[in-house]
Amino acid sequence: MRRRGFQLLLAAALLMAVLAAVAVSRGDRDVSHAAPGQRALPELADKLGALAWLRLTRGAVTVNFTAIGHGWTVVEKGNYPADQDRVRKLLLQLAELELVEPKTDRPELLGRLDLDDPANGKSTLVTAQDSTGALVAQLIIGRRRPSEIGQGEEGVYVRKPGGGQAWLARGSFDLGGDALSWIDRRIIDIAPARVASVVLTAPDGSAAIVARGSPDQPFAIDAPPADARPKPDAALAAPAGALEALDLADVKPAAEQPVPTDGATTASFTTFDGLVVGLRLSPQAAGDWLTIDVTGFGKGAAEAKILSDRLSHWSFAIPAERAKLLRTTLSDLLLPRGS
Repeated sequence: MRRRGFQLLLAAALLMAVLAAVAVSRGDRDVSHAAPGQRALPELADKLGALAWLRLTRGAVTVNFTAIGHGWTVVEKGNYPADQDRVRKLLLQLAELELVEPKTDRPELLGRLDLDDPANGKSTLVTAQDSTGALVAQLIIGRRRPSEIGQGEEGVYVRKPGGGQAWLARGSFDLGGDALSWIDRRIIDIAPARVASVVLTAPDGSAAIVARGSPDQPFAIDAPPADARPKPDAALAAPAGALEALDLADVKPAAEQPVPTDGATTASFTTFDGLVVGLRLSPQAAGDWLTIDVTGFGKGAAEAKILSDRLSHWSFAIPAERAKLLRTTLSDLLLPRGS
């Protein structure tokens, strides 16, 4: 009898699980299917140009964007420029998001679609406002369902805040990461072929200088010590690559993260076309933060102004391997004596 009772309980539990799954997948029969092409946020498309504020909220992570001038910035990073392509893609995807069919409206089942309270960290609440602060669009975005739509299209579960009705929608989103992941990570990109000279000055005032007369010549040490033997050409050219595709590890307004003069390493890169990039790098123990000052002459003057306007107000944390290149000393460029 006990065994039969256990089997009945097990069968009942299995039945409840099946019914719950059906409720999630089929939704509420009393809710009509969406009309073909019905947008989840029907008013957003016409108001994209009027948006001034965008917020993503997921668990403990909140990322705020504000429109300044012709671009989006990340508020949590001192209004540093956002990754414009990523933000614009998100807004277009929101505007084009089409409802496909209703799913569950039972609050206890929303978690199975990652559509429970965004404070729990699974779903993401997206909020868009205009310059007056008026709400333009708001949506909770949950789990992806790439195989649900068919024909190679991806699906995602969504619902409106304050409402329990979940929907399967046609679309997909990249909402992951914190504020740092949403910024434009590229600081500067100076190809080594452009560099004519590099001057690296250590905190003690000693300098290592490598230079060349034309792009097809190898770098040479300027005024090397007597009887010193330089390392191979590749080693002498390595510092010139420090600014190629240089990405940040973090960024703060320079006023909040100043790089002091004492104990700093400085560097100056001069290109053949008249660009001069000056750097001040903090001691390694301070986290490899640097500030950038760009000037120019001749053909480099226009580019210098653009770079200066974009970079001069910020302090950047850079990867350790790039900081090591900037801390190259004269002894690093010479073979050991007797070798």
